[in-house]
Amino acid sequence: MELVFEKAKQEDLEKIAAIEQVSFPDPWSVDSLWTFASDETIRTLVTAKEKESGELVGYYALQYVLDEAEIAIVAVAAKYRRQGVGRELIEAVKQFCKRKKISVIHLEVRSGNEAAVHLYRAMGFQETGCRKNYYDKPREDALLFSLSI
Repeated sequence: MELVFEKAKQEDLEKIAAIEQVSFPDPWSVDSLWTFASDETIRTLVTAKEKESGELVGYYALQYVLDEAEIAIVAVAAKYRRQGVGRELIEAVKQFCKRKKISVIHLEVRSGNEAAVHLYRAMGFQETGCRKNYYDKPREDALLFSLSI
């Protein structure tokens, strides 16, 4: 499957929000997504679409300042999981950061999200800390990761 990455458009937000609903216990609303995407000086919301069909398969949200960035969201539509889309999204984040001269990428993830934790470790992210009981629904720790690029 070949993916095309592009900045999210307003017409993408309903589909992004639908993926949020099934992916996270505390999903972002359409309004929150649009607010995030609207500040292009320090944030970006990027979609991954299947090249042939144009179907939205995933997205990432990234905020950045100077030479550091933080991944706010990485999500893949349920039917496209375990097909390498998450890896491609992280690679797209890395390429974006290289173009912006960003040297460190940070993120946090639920400790119970084993697939994401495995992916981040496999892609070279190093665990840098833990925020105890950070998340609700369910109560979980947040693992902190960083990657120097």
